[in-house]
Amino acid sequence: MVNVEAVSRSLGHAFLNYPLMKYAFEGHSDQEQVEKLIVMYRIMTAGVMVYGGVVETTDGTGALHWISGKNFPLGLWREIQYGALSLPFKLGFRVVQRLAKHDSESQEYVLKHASKSMGWIWTVGVAPEGQGKGHCRYLIETAIEQMRAQGMTEFWLTTDKEVNVVIYKKLGFEVMTERIMSDSGIKNWTMKRVEL
Repeated sequence: MVNVEAVSRSLGHAFLNYPLMKYAFEGHSDQEQVEKLIVMYRIMTAGVMVYGGVVETTDGTGALHWISGKNFPLGLWREIQYGALSLPFKLGFRVVQRLAKHDSESQEYVLKHASKSMGWIWTVGVAPEGQGKGHCRYLIETAIEQMRAQGMTEFWLTTDKEVNVVIYKKLGFEVMTERIMSDSGIKNWTMKRVEL
């Protein structure tokens, strides 16, 4: 059973001041940002529990959301079903608009180049108190194992932090594209790992 509250809190704290979140939540205090991130990840967790999976660390400091390729991208109908349409009212319309534009732009490459047997690692994060303990490796390897059990052989993710690129390369991912996002000006890497 997924501990939705622990997952939401760990991701909320992991993504505080992440480049995209700094951009999306511009003008918000750290406290406001964390509170709204927790709300956002609570709703996202509900969605991925239906359309993919959730992996969490045993100590509650890290979590990962993944979506099966057949459900990627989620699209409006699925978002309605899991409650994502409430996000503009809970986070603010500007915040959601910035997040959505960044996500859709970063997903464009994947939509053009991924195979039908792809899986999408939507979110992977470890709160500061859990970092340096191998949690990222555990989360990614466990998620890939779950996706492989469902027939997926190609695994995609994006990141906005260069330090994460180094970590993901050590976990077998390769950079497929590196670019500056048009709306935010944030550098973004799209990465892929294949396991046949």
